Amino acid sequence: MRDVLTRTLDTLFVLSRTGLIVNDPTTFVPAFEHLSHAVRILDSIPPDRFPLSPSEEAVDIANYTRCVSGAFYNLACSLYQVSKYGNAVPFLVKSCELGGKALRLPRIAQRVPNEAREMEWTQLEEQLFRRWELLAVCYSKNGDRKVCFFSLYFHFLSWRQLKK
Repeated sequence: MRDVLTRTLDTLFVLSRTGLIVNDPTTFVPAFEHLSHAVRILDSIPPDRFPLSPSEEAVDIANYTRCVSGAFYNLACSLYQVSKYGNAVPFLVKSCELGGKALRLPRIAQRVPNEAREMEWTQLEEQLFRRWELLAVCYSKNGDRKVCFFSLYFHFLSWRQLKK
């Protein structure tokens, strides 16, 4: 199950990344849909398939969620860099939602401590408030101040959580 899931998610990541042409708005929705399909796949996995102890059949749903969140964020940054602020918003929203969800999900205990994996989680913890901040910037550049303040509120909450 894990091998098929990993390959499927990788394929969806590649399709979304290579399918997004930042100067062609017709590619934005298909890229978003590929990643949304990855979310639906993760949501379809029954909870008994991701126990907390390592096993051959265990699915590290928290880590997969973290990866999908990062994929949304990467595409959002690509759009932001070419001043497509409004188009970056849906990608950023999903990135923030999934990043927070990944941090709340229980993680599988590693048999052998994996320093690289821990660095990935630390990076998400430290980066989540920046994602909310970037979302607020995009809303601000689009003139949507009410939603901008809402995003800044979550930015502040994420930042406070990081400082604890």
